Amino acid sequence: MPDNDPLAFSLQTETEHGTCRLVARVVLVTGEGLRNPLWQWGADPRKAFADFAVHAYIDRDNEHAWCPRYSFTAHQVELDQAESMVRLLRKIHKGLDVAEQDAGHLRADDFAGYLFRIAAILHIRTYYVRNTDKARAMSGEIFRRTDATGVQCWVAERERELGKPRPDSDS
Repeated sequence: MPDNDPLAFSLQTETEHGTCRLVARVVLVTGEGLRNPLWQWGADPRKAFADFAVHAYIDRDNEHAWCPRYSFTAHQVELDQAESMVRLLRKIHKGLDVAEQDAGHLRADDFAGYLFRIAAILHIRTYYVRNTDKARAMSGEIFRRTDATGVQCWVAERERELGKPRPDSDS
């Protein structure tokens, strides 16, 4: 596995136990496509991103995605994995504290802004979003590469689709 594979975030919606979430997972961009980092990679430092995600809930009770968080979803954790997780979580926590001091409080419903702050801390500058069924049929790609504006548009589209309907502005 080449060491120069760049890291990216891939965004999609997931439903678990009837709850819908926007989920951004750290992935590697390879010649074969997007790959999830694996704990079994030995000394490779990118293994620290295995099972890591930034997520927020989205539902009909709220106009925007809410309760943005970052976490690991590992089912089994060994000591070296736990130590790696703690280092990454502390790095993000400290980085968010510094960002809040420098830039002020982030709106609680701004999932894209929250993701961008974490991406900056992790030095991730590449994003992929899950294609719609129509776009996937045309391109054949499950995920398409996008920029920060594209991520903001993708999140806003999911909020319109899955969140609380907004009152018409014409009324």
